[in-house]
Amino acid sequence: MSVGSRVPAHELMGVREVAGGLLLVPPGVVGRAADEVRLRLVGRELGRGRWEAVAQGFSDVLVARWRPADGGPPVLVKCPRTGEAVRALVRERDAIAVLASELRPPGLRALLPETVDSRLGARPPVLVQEVLPGVPGDVLLARRPELAGPLAAAAFGVLDELHGTAGGSSRDGRLVDGWLGHRLAVLSDRVRWCRGAEGTAGLLALRSFLRRELTEHPTEVTWTHGDFTPGNLLLRSPGADPPTDNGLPVVTGLVDWADALADGPAVVDRATFALALGWLLDGRTWGEQLVAALRAGVLHRPETGELPLSDALLAWLWHVSGNLEKSRRFARNRGWLREVLVPVLRELAGSAPRSR
Repeated sequence: MSVGSRVPAHELMGVREVAGGLLLVPPGVVGRAADEVRLRLVGRELGRGRWEAVAQGFSDVLVARWRPADGGPPVLVKCPRTGEAVRALVRERDAIAVLASELRPPGLRALLPETVDSRLGARPPVLVQEVLPGVPGDVLLARRPELAGPLAAAAFGVLDELHGTAGGSSRDGRLVDGWLGHRLAVLSDRVRWCRGAEGTAGLLALRSFLRRELTEHPTEVTWTHGDFTPGNLLLRSPGADPPTDNGLPVVTGLVDWADALADGPAVVDRATFALALGWLLDGRTWGEQLVAALRAGVLHRPETGELPLSDALLAWLWHVSGNLEKSRRFARNRGWLREVLVPVLRELAGSAPRSR
């Protein structure tokens, strides 16, 4: 395969960049030419081999799969295009390293992609990871949506293991301020609309509600993935033998740890998964789901059950701020702003949410 060839994203196992249900526009002609140069330079550093698959991608990270000429296993190569993307990959690399050293269950450690090589300070910067086996959860659901319930059960089983590694409950206002302050500032700094009257009112209402909920009610504090969506979960192929374990899909990998926190709110992961299912199965954007949750007072999905409004809002804040921090292109994507970000803050500005 030539460097410039592109393949469907699902052929790069575990590679997903989801923007609230809206994929960003891939790089233009100039961007693709720059990617050609990046891959040639990286290929020289990797030695003899060939590119098996290249995805120009929908974010600020070029992702490709490299097959060494010596017959070794293929590796996943991530080339950040911007400073924001470099910082995101540094966070991912470091989070995986620390988490792997702390995890006791060996089965859970096996779900983490091992770093083969890290040259994020080089030119061009690059992160090389092992290719984990399995099919991304969103690809599996596109083929077999009836597996949504069992997939959610398997995913939450992994979460229970991850969240059980360390942590406890907290009502610490300083910890809560750390969670909220940076993420709210990202929205205000990156999105001009958020600095206007309506956007500012929505951000203030969001901060007031979440801070009250997180300090008045005990919040589980532990390792959190931060972007726990079906697309970041790898599962044994349906054709494998056996394809399931006790009736549940077998999880073979968990990728994209750029938003992970050692002392994050555990509720973010479960609510993120529920919102991602809403987009994948029903085509409802994150903004549409949050507006409905604000009006109903809860977020409900058949596969995940009823979740408190504060959980849904915290997951939404994690999602939009994480996307904006990893790529400035989100702030310029009018469709994403119109369908994912603005409706939620507009609803918050119009009516303050009620406490549980």
